[in-house]
Amino acid sequence: MSASASPARLRLHHAASSYYSMIARLALVERGVPFESVSVDIHRRAQQLAPDYARLNPNLTVPTLQVDGRVLSQSRDILLFAFGTTEAALDDATRGWLDRHYAFPIEELTFGWLLSWNPLARPAVRRTLVATEKRLRQLATEHADLADIYARRAEVFAGRIKTFDPEGVVAMFGERKHAAFELLDALDDALADGRESLVPGGYGPADVVWTVFLARMGFVRLDAEIARRAHLARYAKAVKARPSFREADVWDRLSPLKLLKQVL
Repeated sequence: MSASASPARLRLHHAASSYYSMIARLALVERGVPFESVSVDIHRRAQQLAPDYARLNPNLTVPTLQVDGRVLSQSRDILLFAFGTTEAALDDATRGWLDRHYAFPIEELTFGWLLSWNPLARPAVRRTLVATEKRLRQLATEHADLADIYARRAEVFAGRIKTFDPEGVVAMFGERKHAAFELLDALDDALADGRESLVPGGYGPADVVWTVFLARMGFVRLDAEIARRAHLARYAKAVKARPSFREADVWDRLSPLKLLKQVL
């Protein structure tokens, strides 16, 4: 990541622990695209909800990439930008792997694991979700020009309150875990011919997203499932050994110290 005193042509707003921020960082670092790093506190300060940020990214999410007056507010768009391609130019194999990745509800796997592993966190997370929905609705009343943006995001949090209901979260996590294992099987099958990248031609967009996905499996303590699949284990070891993996700060473990540093 590159940050300097003079303004960079590219400015990436991101959060260290954010899954989709990791995809953006890894893509840019892997391709050697210099950018100015702007850290967004999505936890204690919830800076992604600020009016100025809402005007920049109406999704109120990270990452956001500012590129010469343009704004890319989806990790998939940032990924393709980093690789100098577009949706229309993607080959069928790459598009298939990307579609399969982005169809998976990674947030439900992550928070489902956390709330299954730590029952004490369930009421705390629910209180946070309720408080955030309330704050968004209040912001909608305070900022007329952003009312629709805040109202839409409030509905997202209303849905999360239902999704992460303490009574059903364990069963939900079980379903997401089973679906994740099916994806690991598909990756293992594809790699059975000894290929080094998912799509011929070298480490590409498909490898970026699945590198981060495999890291997330470690984050939620399911990396033993990778080790059980020989072809996938070989691939996972290779992609994690790439210099970009460390430089982009891809988290494959929940680090209390790193999380505390981000929050503070």
